[in-house]
Amino acid sequence: MPLCGTQALCLRAAARQVSPGVPVFWLTDQEPAAIQALIPLPSATLALHVLPARKAPTLLGQDCGLLVFDAFSGFDVNAFAAVSGTLVGGGTLILLSPPWAEWAGFPDPDYRRFLPWPYTLADVQGRFLARLVRWLPQAPWSRSGVMPADGLDAASADLPGVPVAWSENAPWAGAANTGSPTPDQQSAVEAILQAAAPLTLMADRGRGKSAVLGMAATRLLQQGRTPILCAPSRQTAVNVFRHADPALPFCAPDELLQTLPVADVLLVDEAAAIPVPLLARMVQHYPHSVFATTVHGYEGSGRGFVLRFQTLLAQQAPGWQALQLEKPLRWAVGDALERWLNRVLLLDVEVVDTVPANRAVAGVQAASVGMVPVRLARERLAQDESLLQQVFGLLVTAHYQTRPSDLRQLLDAPDLSVHTLLQNERVLAVAVLSREGGFDPALAQAIHAGQRRPHGHPVPQTLCFHAGLLEAALLHCERIMRIAVHPEYQRHGLGCRLLAYLQQYARQQGADYLGVSYALTPGMQAFWARAGFVLARIGQKRDRASGCHSAVSIRPLTAAGQGLAARCQPAPNARSS
Repeated sequence: MPLCGTQALCLRAAARQVSPGVPVFWLTDQEPAAIQALIPLPSATLALHVLPARKAPTLLGQDCGLLVFDAFSGFDVNAFAAVSGTLVGGGTLILLSPPWAEWAGFPDPDYRRFLPWPYTLADVQGRFLARLVRWLPQAPWSRSGVMPADGLDAASADLPGVPVAWSENAPWAGAANTGSPTPDQQSAVEAILQAAAPLTLMADRGRGKSAVLGMAATRLLQQGRTPILCAPSRQTAVNVFRHADPALPFCAPDELLQTLPVADVLLVDEAAAIPVPLLARMVQHYPHSVFATTVHGYEGSGRGFVLRFQTLLAQQAPGWQALQLEKPLRWAVGDALERWLNRVLLLDVEVVDTVPANRAVAGVQAASVGMVPVRLARERLAQDESLLQQVFGLLVTAHYQTRPSDLRQLLDAPDLSVHTLLQNERVLAVAVLSREGGFDPALAQAIHAGQRRPHGHPVPQTLCFHAGLLEAALLHCERIMRIAVHPEYQRHGLGCRLLAYLQQYARQQGADYLGVSYALTPGMQAFWARAGFVLARIGQKRDRASGCHSAVSIRPLTAAGQGLAARCQPAPNARSS
């Protein structure tokens, strides 16, 4: 249920909804003792967990019957999306907020995560919250599907109570509570044990994908076989280890491919976060391998990965199999709260099919008719759901690690601009730019000396400090944060067209250079070189997930930018990356 008013009133009203024995996850910046003191029940009867939103990941894999989210402490949208998956069937979500009519103007502390120097909370327009408020009347605040018409006044003495029946008996919650595999999971485990060719295991969040890998690893060890777990990081695989034998060996992608340890089965979790060329090498060396990833979830989307990687598997391992986990562990199929969260946070957004009915005119010909570059006003994006879904769908498909906070940043960050190639209101390509640099001489000198590190501005600051290029911080930069072309129109020059427009736009804005950072591969470097970008810096250390060095390239736009590019010496240097 939504509770609106002052923070103090909302906290007291929410405290009255706690029932004995019902597990409660309460996300707030308030002290646990202060929350417990508000609850009119003996502490011995409570199953209360109070913690700040930044610690939400510690709750993953657990169950709650009541979830209280204090938006006064900052509407951490990643935490909100993540902990909603802990709420079991029959459970209730309580959202504490200012009155809805005032919420968009609330100085949300969470804005600080994407506010670069010198912006303040007052510079944020609150478009994301305004859009959220428009969606709130449609929200099912209980997993039973109850939908209130409006926010409830926290000062009211007559609030609807939270159901007191703890839902461990709900048929869809059994596996989550007991640790026993569902039939869906059991079938996947057996398929992994019996397979002789690569497998892909796809699932939306909350389906128990990581648990399947852990259970399969344990069974393999019991059979005397040797599994190895690989993931972008050990932290990424924490849910696998909750269900696995502690003896399960773990390797990060770079370590795995450098050492090539002996293994009967390679288990890869969150494979979409690992570059496809590295996965291809894994397939070559480990014929019996399992590649699992989240298709739609709060940490990222694997839809683009599915398309790219399955094409590779068809070439390298024609006998590969695809597995899909469909049934949620903690709630019923078709749960109304899951559907609402997916829609409002665009967790399940996909690329919109923009190809005309007559596909014969697709490609170069279709892309050249009526196509115009457009800078999209963020207010328009926030108001136009179709346009927003097209833009965000392209970004999600091209970049795996797209989180709900990226949607908020897209709509609200004052330093960003959004650019598209439009054809009859169809988005064929999109780019997001960030305005950076332009520091005053004193601050630039402090950055160069390693004495200051203002928030944001990654390209000018890394060139100024790591590469020793003081002028990089003094000059103005437009950084290409993200760029994506619709899959149906790729390799037809649309990316180059969009880049040419971005150069023109950046010049008009007074930028001295365009900048971009990326994982350094021959293909990526060649792409940016063809677009006129100069390699400006190579990081010292390889990323453990990608196995690649980070790189920064720049495209000079003015005489001062040309001078900066001429001084670039991209070899790794002694300053730490």
